[in-house]
Amino acid sequence: MKITASNGVAFVCLLAIMLVLPAAEFALPDTPEQRAGEVSRVIPAVSILRSGQSIAADTKAPIYWQDVVNTLASGRARVSLDDGSVVNLGSDSNLRVAKHDAGAQQTELAVGLGKVRIQAQKIARSYGKFEVRTPAGVAGVIGTDFYVSYENSARNNSSIPAFL
Repeated sequence: MKITASNGVAFVCLLAIMLVLPAAEFALPDTPEQRAGEVSRVIPAVSILRSGQSIAADTKAPIYWQDVVNTLASGRARVSLDDGSVVNLGSDSNLRVAKHDAGAQQTELAVGLGKVRIQAQKIARSYGKFEVRTPAGVAGVIGTDFYVSYENSARNNSSIPAFL
């Protein structure tokens, strides 16, 4: 009888561990080391804010989720995302790459200030999305060349073709 009771307790403990571990694994936040792309052009100086530290950006510098790319008054930058999309930042601009999963076609960018031109790859997956957020609103696209700017609480955006 003691053998059966101890086997039952061991089985219940094993079952409890199996139920708790997968839930804990899914609850972990995304790591900041998830690659989104790389800087492909820097004019003349650009910085990347990563985990609270400012890093001087060079050509080929990797861009990870949650990185913020900043340009100065005379600066510009080009970021090539892993899905082939291209992001051009104008002077006095900042862009946060909230998420970019090329395989799942899930992209979320946030323009804090300034001007951004994006040449987005066509979204082929039914659950895919490419969104650009500003403090004034969200632009969602399915594959196009478009421009977004946000300056001093004023909004100016246009698209070729129109935003969807």
